[in-house]
Amino acid sequence: MHRTRPRIFVAGHAADVERIKLAAAELAAAGFAVATPDFTPALDADDLLARVADDLAAVEAAAVVAYLPGAEDTLEVAHAELYGVPTVRLADVLALAVTR
Repeated sequence: MHRTRPRIFVAGHAADVERIKLAAAELAAAGFAVATPDFTPALDADDLLARVADDLAAVEAAAVVAYLPGAEDTLEVAHAELYGVPTVRLADVLALAVTR
């Protein structure tokens, strides 16, 4: 029987890119399908809008949005709350993943 991996989106600020990458690796190792914001430099305004739209679509598709400390005010967290996607502190998700 094939078990589906829970989808999780890791939210954080652009200054948190390295912490987001580390969290994503830990969550993937714990069995989650992980999505993160795209912080690569935008080529132009259309590119930026497309990346934001992709990030928000990933938020809507997630089972949960986990946010880094201080990132509870990000667009992704607000969007998750608007669409009824649960939001939790990243530390809480990582603690649960360890006890699974």
